[in-house]
Amino acid sequence: MSAEKYQPWYQQRKNELDGLRVLAFGLLILYHLGMAYVADWGWHVKSQYQSEFVQYLMLWSNQWRMSLLFLISGAAIAYQLQRCSGLGFFRRTATRLFVPLVFGSVFIVAPQVYIEIKSETSFDLDYVQFWWQYIGFGELPHVYIRLVPTNLTYNHLWYLCYLFAYITILWLLYPFVRRVTASPLARVLVARMPGWSLLLVPAVGVFLIGELLWEAYPTTFTLVDDWYNHARYVFVFLLGFGVVQSNRLWQAFKQYRYLSLTLGVICYLVIVFLVNGGSISHYLPLVEPIEGYVKGAIWSANSWLWISAVLGFGQALLARPKAWVQRANRAVFCFYILHQTLIVVSVYALANMTLGPILEPLLVLIITLAVSLAGYRLASRYTWLGAVLGVKPEQGDSVLSAAIAPTSVAKRDVAQNL
Repeated sequence: MSAEKYQPWYQQRKNELDGLRVLAFGLLILYHLGMAYVADWGWHVKSQYQSEFVQYLMLWSNQWRMSLLFLISGAAIAYQLQRCSGLGFFRRTATRLFVPLVFGSVFIVAPQVYIEIKSETSFDLDYVQFWWQYIGFGELPHVYIRLVPTNLTYNHLWYLCYLFAYITILWLLYPFVRRVTASPLARVLVARMPGWSLLLVPAVGVFLIGELLWEAYPTTFTLVDDWYNHARYVFVFLLGFGVVQSNRLWQAFKQYRYLSLTLGVICYLVIVFLVNGGSISHYLPLVEPIEGYVKGAIWSANSWLWISAVLGFGQALLARPKAWVQRANRAVFCFYILHQTLIVVSVYALANMTLGPILEPLLVLIITLAVSLAGYRLASRYTWLGAVLGVKPEQGDSVLSAAIAPTSVAKRDVAQNL
């Protein structure tokens, strides 16, 4: 057996976290691009080329991509707090999250709001006049989610706000949490917990959260009253924080990756069946009294099984250091901040060119990636710009040193994302 197996968890660098973060961001860009072209799902701006088929592609990651990113962040925070849990940790986290959040809300997100208002109303102010009102000196039409009583919003940057809140609470409670996780009872539970339970127990947790909170607390994205989202995202955030501290349990994702993938595919196919009006009780009449719970269980299982499969295959394929992962990981936060505004502006600007359902989204994607890359290059050169766009100095910039995992909004059912 290798000596690495006997090393404490915090001495084992999990390179797959960096790789998964990069791939999740790539999925995020494609998902937001798809939101402009998917039929029947509302978004900030919609192309004239909308497709019902795109819904099936979107449904695949709809339920789990946000949770995966919170889980990755929770795992990264475990490493950071193990290394430093004092005021320095909080100061770095606040700088890393809060500064881009404020800058992004005031400057980066504003064009999205302007376009959304112009698309939905007869608003005729120019952009400078709009922005003056947006930052607080006037009134704007109520056609977008805002941070009442202001006109500001963070749109896709909501993740930074939520993650900062979760990290802050965990940091404040960390001395207590550390004592609990180091207790003999916790060690016995972790030692005796079978690896396969990682496929079952979290899925049950996701199911219970959905059944108890989903209808009672509709998604708001305003932090103070978004209890369903808080419950499920805190759940996976803490799950990542805890599981990564057990080498045996973390490796169980890899051990059961093919089972997770197989069951995930089955759940996804059943969901497609249900979305198209299928009924389980039509084929299994005994299920009729509890069909609602069965559907909820399938959605919940689908959500967790894909996360488990992605983590497992991530360990199998991304465990070795890769130069492209490190380069991409350093740029990913900047891309996250910029990408959605670039998609919205590009779709709106190209709307009258009649480019067709293939060329238009392809061109939007190229513009988004190219301008994001240019923004990253500039942010790498100028320190002040790097601070507001999330570009850190080259040394140590990884998931294990910066737990920022880019995302966007997802609901328990068909998502209509920010």
